[in-house]
Amino acid sequence: MGAVASRFWHYPTTPSKIIQIREGKIQGKTFQFPQGAVNAFLGIPYAKQPVGELRFQKPQLPETWEDVKECVEFGNRCPHEELWLEKFNRVAEKGEDCLHLNVFAPDWSPEEVGQPNGFAVLFWIHGGGFCVHSSSHYGDHGICEVLCTKNLVVVTINYRLGFFGFSVGDDIPSNLGLWDQTAALQWVHDNIQHFNGDPNNVTIVGQSAGGASVDFLTLSPHSHHLFKKAVPMGGSALCTFALNDKKHVQQICLEYAKRHGYVEGQDYSSPFEFLRTLPAISLECGLFGSKSVNRNGKIDLTPVYDGDFFPKPYDELRREIPNKIIMTGITEQEGLLFVGLKPGRAHLQTEVHKLIERDIEHCKSKNIEEVKKKLYDLYMDGINPSNKKDMTKAAVKIVSDVFINNGAWNYSDTMTNLGHTVYQYCFEYCNPNNFGLIGYMLPYKAATHGSELAYLFKKGVISRFSPNEDDLKVIETFTTYFANFCIYDNPNGPPNAPQHWKPLKSGDTLKYMSINLDKLRMCDNLNDGRPVVWKDLFDGEMPIDFVHDDELMDEAKNQGKL
Repeated sequence: MGAVASRFWHYPTTPSKIIQIREGKIQGKTFQFPQGAVNAFLGIPYAKQPVGELRFQKPQLPETWEDVKECVEFGNRCPHEELWLEKFNRVAEKGEDCLHLNVFAPDWSPEEVGQPNGFAVLFWIHGGGFCVHSSSHYGDHGICEVLCTKNLVVVTINYRLGFFGFSVGDDIPSNLGLWDQTAALQWVHDNIQHFNGDPNNVTIVGQSAGGASVDFLTLSPHSHHLFKKAVPMGGSALCTFALNDKKHVQQICLEYAKRHGYVEGQDYSSPFEFLRTLPAISLECGLFGSKSVNRNGKIDLTPVYDGDFFPKPYDELRREIPNKIIMTGITEQEGLLFVGLKPGRAHLQTEVHKLIERDIEHCKSKNIEEVKKKLYDLYMDGINPSNKKDMTKAAVKIVSDVFINNGAWNYSDTMTNLGHTVYQYCFEYCNPNNFGLIGYMLPYKAATHGSELAYLFKKGVISRFSPNEDDLKVIETFTTYFANFCIYDNPNGPPNAPQHWKPLKSGDTLKYMSINLDKLRMCDNLNDGRPVVWKDLFDGEMPIDFVHDDELMDEAKNQGKL
């Protein structure tokens, strides 16, 4: 076959050895590094492709094959409307036949490096608001260079997005994207030993919607036995963006079908019988732009309580999670990206008011006006409303807290109090030259939503990433923490290593590891303690949009679960 060059990232490779997996034989490509050779197997189908009658159905076992399957290019990504920035990035083609994963594995023996049961496995779930992105955004060469050379097997996956993965209807299963992720985890459990991976030492990692997915997989009894450790980054199931009421999503799907020609009572028995007849491009949606179905900055197509993937209410499932070891974190200014992407930032004071109003909409406190005032004072203390720079920083703080920070800390606090081991971090490093085109949209430069990903994969997810010497130092630090966590259950490394990063203790969950250039240290007051202020104002419960206790319990009763 000769030398193979990926059409995405042009690094010289040679054909890998042929590996026999459950479905047949595969051959990938091999990268050479000073530490040794690393094999990459791209576009492996982990389920039967969800096309035709399988659209809107749970994933099925993949088909087998006779010949050697060439796995040197990424498989199709789920159809979605591209962010305008994606048009300048080289990623895989789009196609409904998207249920593929990629395996990156060292070519040396795990026994040689003290892992007699196989290499620890890092299983990556991409973000993108449950409606955009793919595994191809994270590349291959960087993963092999900075993660696999630290004695890890890495798996990255595609899953169904938008209407393909998170539709709701009476005649279809819900949460198909989560069922896809579970099918990929099951494939890893059944096949990863063929890549010298340890099926009993799998760590699931994801960012944003991927981070929320990590939490959802931890909650569900269908999936939580398939991995040992969890790393939700910049998101959890407790974030406001991560959940919706089932009836709301069902209404969104019905309205979408009607806009495309469906008429109730005519020709088709349900909206989804009609939607199966449409070409895939008609079901594409996006986070922004002409194909966005999101309203008021909220994501409409998300996981829902269904009585199936989630057979009990979330709070009950969380109490039943088997013991997990967790590493979780945020970036210093998560909301900066969202403020930058939002058009018309001229009325920031109004935006601050609107965000506070929206997030306390379902507050059970009798003193709602007092709660509103305390929150407004929390963000406006020392701020001059006529100073645009000051107001921008206030807006970034509240957007960060409402969408990401509160839910992320609530997750850390809750899991710690339930007895799980939790390591918490805040990624604070920023190279202002690495934002690419998106940098022109930001009011200022700082570590924001997704900034940390380039330092985990040595690749820009949206913009190009050309690391300088300082960037390389941060990459080494960040990936070492991840490798240590995956291998040793501890970001510090083996038990005899210095234990600088301390796990959280119940009642003291604002501590975190600050990740920056040459300033790694434990700090005491995550987000200046604002998440605790929110929790105290809401009588000990953080507000979560879309799914409220009463709705959840009614749904559970309807499903016969209570």
